[in-house]
Amino acid sequence: MTDYDFKSLNDKEFEILCADLLGEVQGCRFERFKAGKDGGVDGRYFTDQGKEVVLQCKHWSNTPLTQLIRALNKDEKPKLDTLKPHRYLLAVSNPLSRANKKAIHRALSPYVLSESDIYGKEDLNDLLKDKAHIEQRHYKLWLHSSTVLGHIFNNAIMGRSAFSLEEIIRSSSRYVVTANHEAALNLLDRLGVVIITGEPGVGKTTLADHLCLHYVTHGFAYLKVADDIREAESAFDPESRQIIYFDDFLGRNYLEALKGHEGNQIMQFIRRIATNKNKRFVLTSRSTILNQGKFLIDNFEHGNVQKNEYELRIRSLTELDKAQILYNHIWHSDLGNEYIEQLYYVRRYRTVIAHKNFNPRLISYITDTTRLETCPPDDYWDHIVRSLTNPSQVWENPFNAQQDDFGRAIILLVVLNGYALGENILSDAYHRFLALPENQNLHGRQREFQSNIRLLTGSFLNRTVSPQGPSIIDLFNPSIGDYVLERYAGDVVALRLGMQSLRTLRSLITLRSLQADRRLSKEDAKSICDVLIEHLAEKYFGGVSVAYVSALCDVYRGCGGFESNVSAAFHAAIFFIINEGREEATDDSFEIVEWGVEQSIVTSEQALSFISSNIDIVGSYTEMRAISSLLLVIPEATTGYKEIVQLVKEHVIEVVSDNFSEFIDVNLAFSMVEYEDDRAAGNELKKLIEKELVDLGVNFCADDVSSILESYDVTQELSDYFQHLHEENEPRLEGPTILAIDEIDDLFDRG
Repeated sequence: MTDYDFKSLNDKEFEILCADLLGEVQGCRFERFKAGKDGGVDGRYFTDQGKEVVLQCKHWSNTPLTQLIRALNKDEKPKLDTLKPHRYLLAVSNPLSRANKKAIHRALSPYVLSESDIYGKEDLNDLLKDKAHIEQRHYKLWLHSSTVLGHIFNNAIMGRSAFSLEEIIRSSSRYVVTANHEAALNLLDRLGVVIITGEPGVGKTTLADHLCLHYVTHGFAYLKVADDIREAESAFDPESRQIIYFDDFLGRNYLEALKGHEGNQIMQFIRRIATNKNKRFVLTSRSTILNQGKFLIDNFEHGNVQKNEYELRIRSLTELDKAQILYNHIWHSDLGNEYIEQLYYVRRYRTVIAHKNFNPRLISYITDTTRLETCPPDDYWDHIVRSLTNPSQVWENPFNAQQDDFGRAIILLVVLNGYALGENILSDAYHRFLALPENQNLHGRQREFQSNIRLLTGSFLNRTVSPQGPSIIDLFNPSIGDYVLERYAGDVVALRLGMQSLRTLRSLITLRSLQADRRLSKEDAKSICDVLIEHLAEKYFGGVSVAYVSALCDVYRGCGGFESNVSAAFHAAIFFIINEGREEATDDSFEIVEWGVEQSIVTSEQALSFISSNIDIVGSYTEMRAISSLLLVIPEATTGYKEIVQLVKEHVIEVVSDNFSEFIDVNLAFSMVEYEDDRAAGNELKKLIEKELVDLGVNFCADDVSSILESYDVTQELSDYFQHLHEENEPRLEGPTILAIDEIDDLFDRG
């Protein structure tokens, strides 16, 4: 007999169920509405006579009846007095006695025409008995039916499997059926075997659980393998329908999982299952472990196991999927109202949903009341932000326990680079890392670069094949970078070894950021720069660019490194920039040379020659400003000074003229004049040109300003500006106003 308490549903799911069920009973379709105060309406329809019938649903199953009736009388009755519907239907998840219905009828009179328009728990269950198709449409409800539960537990092959099913049912209230569910189910239907892979915390096990439940409810016997595939082999019955589940099938330690050729046995069992229509096999594996299996187990590669893979990715979840996951966790948690309010305040729930590190494991973590014993409500939002910003609980175990020294080294290098990089660049950095004296005692399964890339791809790294050049390597998830940087922030030696191996400009940006964020002290950042420069000087700066050495010196300067006597290595670095920096200089290069002139390390003649050899490649504001600043420290009496100053001035005028709108805020000038007043527009533009030349440190005259302005068609651009302005302000003919339903706000709306 159907006897739901409806507690597996949240309030919005209960509302949808009631509209679905009572709509069929009434022979109509209930309209539902956008987010906002519902005014006492969860659904409505109109009779043939045009009279309005309103439905209201209250999922207050844990609320005493007296409190429910009091709320109906106090809150809902005034809404009805405003609405004045022809008829009012009320559905509640509470059990109702005859006396309860009478009390509700009195409280909502005259809009509740009769007590039969009040549906309690028993009424809804009675209606569902004859509406199996509605029951099945509501997955979590159907899953908790006594018939389905009985069928599930009767089809567990072993006691441990029955316990596993019980655990799945208990946690199913938080489950959201997404496109991933349907796609993985289709793959399992078609091939008989599916391997759910993905990053930690993405929901692999939960998805696999519910795939198994689907088959159990369709008559398949269920077996959960604990440790060894031989458990499944011993229970294998060729004639009966069986669903076999092996969670994390290569184990927490791949070396343990591969003992006794277990990996090859799994591949053989997969082939056995695939040829038997009565069988289904669901496996889960963290991507990193499965990639290790593919690499180390020949049968995985030869068996084309990737065709059975379904990779679960956070980015495959829609914003609404994420919203439903968060809402379900909040609804079914024991969070007090004061905690929940922290999520609702200025719609903070949307910040959680949109966060780059969102995943179901983190949502479970931040809504787990057992973790909040020392976290008062006022600190709850800070706790959430910290958890999302630094999700170490997601990456700590995979990084520390599942990776060896070589895998961790590659991940660290990618993280320190701060951005995707070419596979060839990463390979060179990795081999430099291994060659460092401090890294001669690294341990692990495999030193070879490509082997490690194969193992890491799909778990910690993404590898994108490019037809134009080498493959590109990037982090699988941005939160990996957050975790790794936090983990190594205090390990100056590891950071130094990584930086020493990378030699990329972006790695210096990471170093600068670590220091700026105060995760690395100035002293530690300076010590890293010291070693990097010393190491490069020993190799005569071979294999690095002028831009890299210039940026490294600039980071060193930012750490206070130039406030004391610098080493001979830094002198060598400055001369490397001077001698090798022809047509390669950056703004950092000019600034370091300027410091060299001030310290009498670089002569005025060398500085002028450096400017001359680089002036033609200078194009940005910072580069032009840096050249002007360098000229200021060079004595005017220096041979060739005036000629270089003139060259710089001519180049600046040419660059500004060729890129007028990039340097001059034309919209600001045009906003201060009238339509077709070209003269006034020209005057405003001249003021802005003069200001820009002053900022660039260029000595100019009126002819210089006029020369730049002549490169710009003031008349045409002014006309275009006002035409565009007119189009923006032109009134538009509009049809009926349609308020779009924001499904996320609708979900979180509290009526």
